[in-house]
Amino acid sequence: MIELQHISFDYDSHREILHDISLKLGQPNQNVIGLIGPNGSGKSTLFLNLVGVLKPTGGKILVDDQPIRYTKRGLNKLRKKIGIVFQNSDQQIFYSIVKDDIAFALHNLKLPQDEIDRRVTQVLKELDIEDLRDRPIQYLSGGQKKRVAIAGILVLHSEWLLLDEPTSGLDPDGRKRMLILIKKLISRGQKIILSSHDMDFMYEIGDYFYLLNNGQIVKEGTKDKVFADENLLNQSKLEQPWLVKLHQQLGLPLYFSPEQLFEDHRLQVNLHTALTGREMSE
Repeated sequence: MIELQHISFDYDSHREILHDISLKLGQPNQNVIGLIGPNGSGKSTLFLNLVGVLKPTGGKILVDDQPIRYTKRGLNKLRKKIGIVFQNSDQQIFYSIVKDDIAFALHNLKLPQDEIDRRVTQVLKELDIEDLRDRPIQYLSGGQKKRVAIAGILVLHSEWLLLDEPTSGLDPDGRKRMLILIKKLISRGQKIILSSHDMDFMYEIGDYFYLLNNGQIVKEGTKDKVFADENLLNQSKLEQPWLVKLHQQLGLPLYFSPEQLFEDHRLQVNLHTALTGREMSE
């Protein structure tokens, strides 16, 4: 459980970036938590506070009921618990070869070489990037770099994974692969917090959402509640997911994924065909 108690943050005394934020992350049925909001709303700043890169100027953050300790030892312990993948993967890739970069943090932890090799091999297989093991980083696509950055966090066996704009810069195929990857991580028990402007992606993958605007949480809840509020989303310069639009504007059932919609449509078409054929035969 991660608990924020009246968190505030400012880079200087003139403008507060986060204001009096209190929330609990990791409650039942909240495996994927979505943090949404317009540019400048404080999403990335909140992420950096969660991993101890920044320290709140007011309030405190508790992880498993213990306040974060901002000592070297305390922060190392925190980052084993909570890992972050930045929007720009180049910010956290330091080595020229994939396998070396993934192993970087494990060497810092002074783990035995056989354990490092085992973890690197395991995560390469898990993320379906075994073929990239010996590839130079400079020749990777944006999507491949994101997977390498994620691999560098997963080898730490962190309980929490923070993904800041995971679909940014990805083509449709890369976006699809990212969706599949996150679903795979969820299935194995990984807890994830996402931040993105891709509302369709967020709607499909998330369980619970916090809408951040002007440094404050202005709404929270499940996807059917948060994304149903079109006026509030417009005020926050966000667009409703297309599945929610179909529900509200055309009166269709509220589907939680495109697959759900298409499967239901196929059933309706098959039923209509069956009934029509029966009527004609009679």
